[in-house]
Amino acid sequence: MAPCPISVVILTKNEETFIARCIASVAWADEVVVLDSGSTDRTRDIAAELGANVFEQAWLGWVAQHEAGIARARNDWVLVLDADEIVTSELRDAMHAAMASDPDPRDGYVVDRRDEFFGKLFPNMKRRALRRSFVRLFNRQHSHYVPDDLIHERVACPGRPVPLPGVLLHWRAFTVAGQMARYVSNSALEADTMQRNGTRVGAVRLLFMPVLRFLWCYIYCGGFRLGIAGLVHAMMNANAEFTRHAVLWDRQRGERRLHPPERIWRPSPADLKLKGLRSSNYLNVNTPV
Repeated sequence: MAPCPISVVILTKNEETFIARCIASVAWADEVVVLDSGSTDRTRDIAAELGANVFEQAWLGWVAQHEAGIARARNDWVLVLDADEIVTSELRDAMHAAMASDPDPRDGYVVDRRDEFFGKLFPNMKRRALRRSFVRLFNRQHSHYVPDDLIHERVACPGRPVPLPGVLLHWRAFTVAGQMARYVSNSALEADTMQRNGTRVGAVRLLFMPVLRFLWCYIYCGGFRLGIAGLVHAMMNANAEFTRHAVLWDRQRGERRLHPPERIWRPSPADLKLKGLRSSNYLNVNTPV
């Protein structure tokens, strides 16, 4: 029996630095689909030159954008990648073997995604349940993205999550500032997700969740073995944990005050009179927003 054909789906926006590397790592695939959301660099040109089928789609959100890319694929078995990811040779061979073994279309195939930080390949730091459900290769007729996920989207499969040997590399060479900017940009959607789940934020969560995240990354997952890079990585993850909870706390704390209260600052009637103005017409310093 011939192996089931695979379509690779890659979402892009301004990924000219990495897209060629990503496509080269899946040159064995039957099809590569690139769905671009408004690149202003050479991302689309590079992908087309390398034989990918390139489409354009304004950004719809993570889940909807993935589904739009999958809908443009020719094959039912799809492998979803980010442009800064690399399929290693061991993972490629595992996928070939899986597709040649008459796979159950209800199953999803789980990959071990490893992040690069500061030139070092870090261990997988997801919780065990998340590692076991990190599906990237699946049959679109039976599996789909969880529609309510705003970020860190998941694939729901009616069958088994089948782990594949080999590593999916996530290698972007972020600077500290670049990685922190990514964490901050994600924090709003992460806070939205926590709020949907009914999470309430007080002093205890703000204090202890970052500490627990640091200990998880640095001690439990072995970041201490990677020297200063491991220490910085753990501290950055602790900061990201604090940021997402602080954003949620900010939303839950109630009213915001646009102007300082009058006991701190009061516009001078004499100064306003010079302009023919009345403070009540322009400033209500006690009005919350």
